[in-house]
Amino acid sequence: MRTTAIVGVAAAAIGVLVGSQLPRGVVSAPVSITTFKIKVPFNQWAAGFDSTEADQMHKANKIKPLFRGVNIDDPTKVVVIHQSKPGSVETILTENQKMMEAGGHIMRTTKTTNWSFQ
Repeated sequence: MRTTAIVGVAAAAIGVLVGSQLPRGVVSAPVSITTFKIKVPFNQWAAGFDSTEADQMHKANKIKPLFRGVNIDDPTKVVVIHQSKPGSVETILTENQKMMEAGGHIMRTTKTTNWSFQ
């Protein structure tokens, strides 16, 4: 329960930070903030996330990665911010679960929230 609360607060804070720090028009579509744990080193996970295959998958689903980062205090915690329609990230995660898990993503720890710049 404590981890869920911490992840939720972190996602909300990142959403507020992203929304308040970006000039209007830079991000014009909703964003999703996804947090999860990994079972491999962050650099290894990031190499898969930054791969040509992942880039093609993002483009095919009209998902634009904006930020990916690792928690400074816990290198097993990752946050990813995408510009996407609500539900798009959840769909791509569900449809590619085995591939994501093979890359070190611990799917059961995944939390995605959707944010709008209104």
